[in-house]
Amino acid sequence: MKPKVTIGMCVKNAETTIKEAIESILNQDFPPELMELIIVDGCSNDRTLSIIKDCLWRVKFRTKIFTANGGLGWQRQIVVENAEGDYILWVDADMILTNDYVKRQVDFMEKNPKVGIAKGLESLRNVKGVLPTLEALSRSVEKMVNHQSFKNKYSKTLGTGGYL
Repeated sequence: MKPKVTIGMCVKNAETTIKEAIESILNQDFPPELMELIIVDGCSNDRTLSIIKDCLWRVKFRTKIFTANGGLGWQRQIVVENAEGDYILWVDADMILTNDYVKRQVDFMEKNPKVGIAKGLESLRNVKGVLPTLEALSRSVEKMVNHQSFKNKYSKTLGTGGYL
């Protein structure tokens, strides 16, 4: 059966966050036969790849793991070229998805065929370093502003948590 959605993860040196991110993918309430996971590792020099492999032994959907050292754009192209799903859902190595995240994103895209990209709300945990902390802060502020203002139900920024 052809997958409905391809989950693409481009990772590098994410040993502190990758397990929780993958577990949130494994715990989706979307039918596993309609999902596939493609992970592209950017030649991590920590335990990222071994943690990924340890997490995926119990997976109920197809998975593909690639290694590429050409940067994020190159890694994403590998996902796009190998994706079999109707939609691609980008998940970062520090994203924690709610159990209904994939279902809600696919439902939205199915109901809105003219939309080319959508962004869902995710959470970040276990972030360390300046860049991940700033990303987490930016997303948190955006959620708070959108929630308090009630001006617009959807974020106007695309980020990487969306479909192509």
